[in-house]
Amino acid sequence: MKVIEKSESRSFPYPWVDVDYLPGSKGKKVEVYLRNNNDQISELILLFYILFSNVKAGIKIYNFSWWDYCLDTWNHNKGEYDYSILNKSDETKEYLLLLKGSSIGVGYSGSCRCLNWDRFLNVSLKCLLSHIAPYSHLFYDEKDNFFFYFHHTGSIGFYYEEKNKIVKDILQIAKSEYDIR
Repeated sequence: MKVIEKSESRSFPYPWVDVDYLPGSKGKKVEVYLRNNNDQISELILLFYILFSNVKAGIKIYNFSWWDYCLDTWNHNKGEYDYSILNKSDETKEYLLLLKGSSIGVGYSGSCRCLNWDRFLNVSLKCLLSHIAPYSHLFYDEKDNFFFYFHHTGSIGFYYEEKNKIVKDILQIAKSEYDIR
């Protein structure tokens, strides 16, 4: 079953974002922290729905190299990538099978549209929170000019260029429901 599908967007859409060094981006950043860390995966998925439920249909997911998300795809002994599920962590196996089942070809770089947020977030957050993946995918809403990423500490980094109505609404919800910095 497809969980994600390729989007027509191959590059990250915002010229104000430095994707190689996010702190170098020209936009404004707010860090949104969970108040309860009992089950970080469930809490981060809930945070996603609380903040972005009104715009989730327009959110795309970007990764420079989808198949290289998990660290154990790199074979140190051979000095090359290995995308088979043999000798991989359970988290990596699940992630690689998600890509294969979604027909995301090896080497794909670009954006995807999510068809099943619960499944995608559950799989990708397991990798991130267990340190199998060093960095989050980038989630963006091109129409409303913001993006965010998940952090292994149980937070999201939310970037925006200007406070439009949607960004103001998201920030207001974040202030009332979560800890922000």
